[in-house]
Amino acid sequence: MPTTIRIALDWTPNTIHTGLFLAKAQGLYEAAGLDVQLLAPDASYTKTPAKRVEAGEVDLAICPSESCIAYAENGKMQLQAIYAVLQRDASAIVSTKLSRAAELGEGKVYGSYNARYEDAIVKEMVARDGGKGDGVKIERQQGKLSLFDAVKQGDVDATWVFVPWEGVEAELEGTQAKYFRLEDYQIPYGYSPVIARKAGPGGLDEKALTAFVTATRKAYALAAKDVDAAVQALRPHCHPERSEEFLKKSQSSINEYYGDGDQIGAMSEQKWKTWIGWLEEQKMLAKGTVETTDLFTNEFHA
Repeated sequence: MPTTIRIALDWTPNTIHTGLFLAKAQGLYEAAGLDVQLLAPDASYTKTPAKRVEAGEVDLAICPSESCIAYAENGKMQLQAIYAVLQRDASAIVSTKLSRAAELGEGKVYGSYNARYEDAIVKEMVARDGGKGDGVKIERQQGKLSLFDAVKQGDVDATWVFVPWEGVEAELEGTQAKYFRLEDYQIPYGYSPVIARKAGPGGLDEKALTAFVTATRKAYALAAKDVDAAVQALRPHCHPERSEEFLKKSQSSINEYYGDGDQIGAMSEQKWKTWIGWLEEQKMLAKGTVETTDLFTNEFHA
C-alpha cells in the first residue's frame, strides 16, 4: 500500500508548485510508494496551510518560513521546514500607482495577507526609503487570493506578490507596475515558501519523507531544464485557466529561483540565522525565543 501524503498548497496551483505536479505526472511519487495529494485552499482562504497541519487535515504545508518561526514563538506546534521550494526570494511589494516605497507612508493603503511579520516588514521598508512607516494604512478585508486584482482595480495601493507569477501577468496584460524588493532596502528574508511538517510523534515516518524529498528534488530539477514538460504537467490544474504563453513565461522566470548552483530544496542554517537575527533586531521577535535548528532540517535530503 502506498503511503498517503496530503499537502496543503499556499495558493491556487502555480509555477511555485510545478515540481509537485510534475512529480505526479511523471510517476515519481508512485514509483517511490507514495500517494501525494495536492490540496489548494478554498476560495475564501479560511484556513492557512500551517493551520491545516495543526488541525491534522494535512501532513505537509507549503508556507513562508515565518510560519515556522511564529509557531515556535507561540509554542502550539513545532512546524519544521523540510524543503525550500525557492532558494532566493522571488517576491516584492507591487504597486501600479507608486514610484517609491516611501509614498506608502503618505496614507496609502497596503493590502495585507495578515501574515505574522508582514505589516511590520512593509512599514520598515517604507521607513528605510525615507517615508513614515506608521503612515501606511493596512487593509485586511480584501480576499487573499485576489489582492493583486485589488491593486490593479485601485482598491488598495500596494500588496505583496510573487514576481514570476503576478509580474508576468502584469507584463502580458500591459499593466505598468513598480516592484519594491526587500533586498533593495537591505532587509533580509527567509525561505519562501518552504514545505513544512509537524515534527514529533504521529507524523510521517522518515522513510516516506526521504522518498518524498528525493522525488520532489528530481522533479524541480527537471522542471528547470524542461519548461515544456513543466507547463504540460501544471496547466490542467490551473484555475482560472492560464494560457501556454503565460505559463511558459512564468516557468522560465521562476526556474532560476528553484536552485542555487547544485543545491535544490536544501536549506542553509546561516540564512535562517540571518533572518531570525534581523527580526530580533527589529524587535519583531523576542531575542532567544526560537532555536534555529528546530525550525528546519535537511535530514531527508538523501
